[in-house]
Amino acid sequence: MPNSNEQLRWLVTARARPGDPGSATVSVLARNAMVPELAFDMMVDWHPGAEAPDVEGRALVILSLLFKELAAECERVAGSRFSEG
Repeated sequence: MPNSNEQLRWLVTARARPGDPGSATVSVLARNAMVPELAFDMMVDWHPGAEAPDVEGRALVILSLLFKELAAECERVAGSRFSEG
């Protein structure tokens, strides 16, 4: 069995597709040993002159911030539930 660090290591891909003028849809696919597939699309701005890797990178940074906030909220809610018994 892989060690716990390897089980938590994510493989992530992102692919940007132009949407309406000035926007893009970035499809993100992530997986690890415990989660076989986590996939979703997110809308982001696609500024003039930006290339797909720029848009994908920006989407991944936004996503990392969103997940940090989600993790903090999950921890808060879990703590409340454990406190309630």
